[in-house]
Amino acid sequence: MSRSVLSLPIPASSQEWLVRNGYRTVADIDEGCTDDGKDATLLRIKSLLSTSTGPNGDNNSNVSNSAWLLVQQRRTQRHFLTRIDALDGLLGGHGLRLGSIVEVVGDPGSGQTQLCLQLCVAATAAAHQLSPEFGGGGAGTMRAVYVDCVGAFSATAAERLCQDALDKISVFRIYAAHELIALLSSFDSVCRVVGGSVGLLVVNTVSWPFLASFPDNIMRRQTLQAAAAALISQIASKHNIAVVIVSQAKAASSRQPPHSNADRSSSSGTGNSNMPAAASRWPASMDGDIWSRISTHRIALRRGAGSSTQPASLGGSYDVALCGSSEYPVSQGYIPING
Repeated sequence: MSRSVLSLPIPASSQEWLVRNGYRTVADIDEGCTDDGKDATLLRIKSLLSTSTGPNGDNNSNVSNSAWLLVQQRRTQRHFLTRIDALDGLLGGHGLRLGSIVEVVGDPGSGQTQLCLQLCVAATAAAHQLSPEFGGGGAGTMRAVYVDCVGAFSATAAERLCQDALDKISVFRIYAAHELIALLSSFDSVCRVVGGSVGLLVVNTVSWPFLASFPDNIMRRQTLQAAAAALISQIASKHNIAVVIVSQAKAASSRQPPHSNADRSSSSGTGNSNMPAAASRWPASMDGDIWSRISTHRIALRRGAGSSTQPASLGGSYDVALCGSSEYPVSQGYIPING
């Protein structure tokens, strides 16, 4: 994705002018400067960019934005449907918003990898939803970057779920914390190598490289996790892409009990308010709130009823709950998604 004008190191008055006149990204500015009848203000801003940033506005300087600009950015950001009705419903019927960060937590075999693959497929098929940034009308191509930290990526499952999208999903295998930090730090280069417009970044499972590298040094682990969280937040904002991070769940014995049955009933009427209390404990990240602090939404997954003996990827079902969100009401129950 091209960089948002709100992250550029230019005066707030210039940012406001760009937004009011329909320029949301650096690519929009470049296109406007090639049109006949170029606006003098636009040319001045372009000149300012060429002296203060790299070719794509690559400058990490802190920029102050007015509240008005931030509201306009939020209103104009695009969404793409996940093609999973239950999840799209939890996300206000809009699906994933470009620029948002979603944390996913689930027990092993509860559908995290399958969900990640399905989201990659949805992203690569969503170019027509996001015109003009991706060409529109199916003419553009949106790509997904899948960072596999645990070796969970299955070629067989990918072939079954992704089909024609396989050439649009780039997979990076990560083994250690320093490798993940290096990849996130060089994401500009990753986008150039991948080619096309990257619309989705998936990191599955983000907890593992830090645990593998520093099993007995929790302070070092948390320090590097904080650095990774800052980089992920920067990537989502700078590149205006959706980011999904899967974190490892705590052991079931350490989870907090759920709310009352009345609280668990879904406000949309699709939740299950009759679940036994012990079975309703929802997964929480073993990393604490390090990832939820940067996330727009927090989603919990678990094996669906009748699927406790097989992973969701083998044809069972899994339940999904919106446990926290800065944009939509928290789901008060679990909604099944067929595997």
